[in-house]
Amino acid sequence: MKVSARARPSNSAHEALGSPGGFRPQDFRAFYDVWFEDVARWIRALGGTEADRDDIVQEVFLVVRRRLDAFDGANPAGWLYRIARRQVRDFRRRSWVKHIFTKRRVEDPDALESGAGGPAAAFERKEDQRILLSILAKIREERRTAFMLFEIEGLSGEEIARVQSVPLNTVWTRLYHARKDFGVLAAKFREAQLRARGHGQV
Repeated sequence: MKVSARARPSNSAHEALGSPGGFRPQDFRAFYDVWFEDVARWIRALGGTEADRDDIVQEVFLVVRRRLDAFDGANPAGWLYRIARRQVRDFRRRSWVKHIFTKRRVEDPDALESGAGGPAAAFERKEDQRILLSILAKIREERRTAFMLFEIEGLSGEEIARVQSVPLNTVWTRLYHARKDFGVLAAKFREAQLRARGHGQV
């Protein structure tokens, strides 16, 4: 869904939804209409790419819909900004994981390939997935699971701690070591790949 240009809501609309007395959690549609453009602007400012901005906006408001009943109505701008910042960060992280094995190293998310279709692209995606899984298989199980839940599935540390019934600090420790292991293993793979190309094996 494309981010559409729409009339900017009045300040009074922001104030009405921004005050606990004027805010009702069930007013998701009104909340969406009032804050849509602000969220889209924040995402751009936070580094969300133009190609991904629409998807990130929708992710933000999916989170808003799930959490709106628990929101007390105080400082909606701050609340929404924190959600947007988290979604931009998570989107960039998932993009990095998905594209880490592309033929050229991608530093700038705007440079990520569009993922055009076709048999060759489908084969490459499957091969990348196979390589990713083979590397993850070399990481200790508890670290690997935390890594996949956080980096790929997008769960928060708190959610992982809850579903795994472990302290939150344990989750962060596992993630730290998993990222370190993953970086080392990925670097070894890339080095082996470059050596093979140098010998004409790839």
